[in-house]
Amino acid sequence: MAESLITLAKAYLEHIEQGNTDAVIGCYAPHAVQIELPNRLKAKGDRRGVAQMAADLEKSRTLLSNQSYEVLEYAERGSYLIVEVNWRGTLAVPVGTLAAGNEMVAHSAIAFSFEDGKIVRQRNYDCFEEF
Repeated sequence: MAESLITLAKAYLEHIEQGNTDAVIGCYAPHAVQIELPNRLKAKGDRRGVAQMAADLEKSRTLLSNQSYEVLEYAERGSYLIVEVNWRGTLAVPVGTLAAGNEMVAHSAIAFSFEDGKIVRQRNYDCFEEF
């Protein structure tokens, strides 16, 4: 029996929290695309393939001393899953008005499309609190 999409998404978020870049990238199909909608950190948003996602995950390890996800809700239809989360990251460096050691918070929805147990498309809707 194939793993449920919720189980796959939970594992994906746990890998991010643990800083396990290889495991995070292993959740994606080789042709996957992540789209980050415009937000306070990226005014124009972003669009990344798997190689850029891996590089950005490694970069985040220098920006954050830790991060966590509080899952609020899941909504699943076929191969499509939306996860509503509160994200928290402890800064290793200053960002905006926040000093290193302060917590950055975002309220987010992440929309995943899956094929054969792998993420093929991800859209992030991130709403950051003031920083």
